[in-house]
Amino acid sequence: MKEVEIDYLKKRNNLLEKLTELYIFIIIVIFPLCVDSTGFFRILECKYKCYLIIAITYIAISLTAIIYYYIFHKIRPFKNIKLSKVQYVVIAFWGINIISCVLSPYRKKYNLLLGVGRGEGLINMSLYCITFLLISIFGKFRKRYITYFSISSICINTIAILQYIGFNPFNMYQEGIGTHNVSFMTTIGNVDFISAMYCILLTISFVAFVFLDEEMKYKIIHLISIFMGFFIFIIINVMSGKVAFLAIFVLLFPIIVTNSKRLYRTIIAMSMIILGLAVNIIINPTYHFNIQKLTLDFQFNEIAFALIVITGIFLYLSKLLYRYEYDLSKNKKIIKILYIIMIVSIILIFIALYFINFSSGILYEIHEVLHGNFDDNFGTYRVFLWKRAFSLMNEHLSIGSGPDTFAVRFMDKYTEDVRALGELSINDTAANVYITMLINIGVVGLAIYLLYIFLQLKDGLRRKNNYSFVLLIAILCYWIQDFFNLWVVIVVPVFWTLMAIHQLALNKDTKVLKDGGITNESEKEK
Repeated sequence: MKEVEIDYLKKRNNLLEKLTELYIFIIIVIFPLCVDSTGFFRILECKYKCYLIIAITYIAISLTAIIYYYIFHKIRPFKNIKLSKVQYVVIAFWGINIISCVLSPYRKKYNLLLGVGRGEGLINMSLYCITFLLISIFGKFRKRYITYFSISSICINTIAILQYIGFNPFNMYQEGIGTHNVSFMTTIGNVDFISAMYCILLTISFVAFVFLDEEMKYKIIHLISIFMGFFIFIIINVMSGKVAFLAIFVLLFPIIVTNSKRLYRTIIAMSMIILGLAVNIIINPTYHFNIQKLTLDFQFNEIAFALIVITGIFLYLSKLLYRYEYDLSKNKKIIKILYIIMIVSIILIFIALYFINFSSGILYEIHEVLHGNFDDNFGTYRVFLWKRAFSLMNEHLSIGSGPDTFAVRFMDKYTEDVRALGELSINDTAANVYITMLINIGVVGLAIYLLYIFLQLKDGLRRKNNYSFVLLIAILCYWIQDFFNLWVVIVVPVFWTLMAIHQLALNKDTKVLKDGGITNESEKEK
C-alpha cells in the first residue's frame, strides 16, 4: 500500500472513529433525555423522531465520508476490514427482517416500514443493525464509555427524584397525568421501560463499581448512580427488573464473595440501596387528593432507624474487609462448589414452592405453574398473551408476518378474549421479546437472533477483559428482562449501542480475566 493511501486511510478512519464516539455519547447520555412539549402523552412518537434524526444523521455522514474517500482518494469502503461472525449474523438478522417485510401478507394494507404496533417496523430494525455495524467496524473502545452509562443514569434519576417529591421538570406531567402517578416517570415514561433502561444503566454502574479498579471520581459517579437509581427502582417496583437484577446478582455472587475487595465494594453498594429505602420512608411523599397537592410529610419511625443502623453496620463491615484482604477467586474448585451449592439451593426452593401453597402473589403463581396451572391472569396478564401467541406460531412459521405485525395477528383472532378480561385494549406485543419476534419474523428470524446472543456470550466469555465483562453482564441483564418485556425505541437504541460497544471492548488489549476473577486495571486513558 502506498504511503499516501495509508495516510488517507488513517484520516478516514479517524474521522469515522470520532463521529462514532459522538454518536455513542448522544445515544447514551442525550437521547434518553429527549422530550417535547407533549410530555408523557406522545413520548413514544417523540423518541421515535429523535432517534430517526440521530441515527440517520450518523449513518448519512459516515456513508458520505466513506464515499468521499473512495471517489477522491481511491480508498475502498471496507479496505483492511474483516467482518466478525457476530457482524455477519447481524447482517443476516437485518436481511430476514427485510425478507419478512417484503413477503408479508400485510404489506399492502399496513405500513410495515413504520410498524403496526410500537413503531418497531423495518426502519427501526434497519437502523439498529446498521448503527451496530458502523460502531463495531469503525469505532474504538474508550474507558469513558462505561462512565457515560452512569452519567446517563444520574441525569435520568435526578429528573425522576424531582418528580417524585413534587416538581415537574420538562413539564412531563400534563392534564390527566398527575405527579402522584409513579406509573410514568423521568423522561422514559412507562415504568416497564424505565426498568428496562435500568437493567442497562444500573447493572453497568454496579459491576463497574465492584469489579473495576478506577480513580475515585469514577467510583463516586458509579455509586451515586447506584444510590439514585435503586431509590427510584424500588419505587416503580417492576417485577421483570427484579427478576433480572436477582439473576445477575446470583450469577456474580461466587466471584464476589471469594475476593475481599469485590465483597467490600458490594457491601458499600448494598448499603447505599438500603439508605435509599430509609430516605424514602423519612421524606414520605404523600398526595392529598382533596387539595390535589403532593407534600413531603417527613417522619422518622422504627423502620427508618433500623435501615440507617443496617447501613452503618454494612459500612463498618466493608471497612473491615478493606483492612483484611483475601483472594480465593482464582481457586476454580471453590468457585465450582459455590455454583453447585447455589444451583442445588435453587432446585430446593422450587421443590419447596411445589409443596407449599401460598394464598396470593408471585410465589402462589409459581406454585400453581409447577402444578400445570397456567391461569390467564398469572404474570400480570402475560400468561394470557403467551398462550395465545404460541397458538399463532404455525401461521407464517418460517419468516413470520413482518416486523411489528403482532398486533394485527393477535387482535384479529383474540379481540373477544381480550374483551372478556375486562376493558378492551390493543395488545401489540406478547410482553416477551422472543415470543413477539417468533410471530413477527418467524422461526428463522428468532433463530438468527438467538445465534447472535450465543455468539455475543461465547466471545464475551472467551475473550473477556475488565471492560467487556462489565458490558456483557449488562447485556445479559437486559436479555433476561426481555423475557417479560418488549422492544420499544425509547430504550432499544441504547441496548444495541451497548452491544456494539461490547464488541469494541473485546478487541481492547487489556489483561485477560482468569478463573472467574477480575484482574486489576491500572492503565491510564490515552
